[in-house]
Amino acid sequence: MQCPICSEAMTEIEVAPCFDCGHEPSELEELKNGEHEYHLFKVLGEQIVLCDFCDADFDSYYPEYLGFPDSIAHNYPLELVSKIQSPVPATDYLCSKCQRRLAFLRFLQSLRQRNAS
Repeated sequence: MQCPICSEAMTEIEVAPCFDCGHEPSELEELKNGEHEYHLFKVLGEQIVLCDFCDADFDSYYPEYLGFPDSIAHNYPLELVSKIQSPVPATDYLCSKCQRRLAFLRFLQSLRQRNAS
């Protein structure tokens, strides 16, 4: 598996549900302890699962990183779709260069492509 952003080889790992921070080893422990709620959101037509910490922090991303114009900087349209009931660990891939899991990188790639057109 290769990273869709940088083409680096990716490693399979166990992850928590959050696309943003779920690759962090501490997040598996926090999932086990029930420390977060997880929700499915839409952002300009793209779906992402975020924990309650990352959804509150999502506006901190620089707009150019996400492929957004500066005009919506730090006011990203997160649309709540649903709460994740009974969240469990999953398997995903991690890019050692980008330090992101594949689910997030695919989301990022789609946002960038959508906003480039």
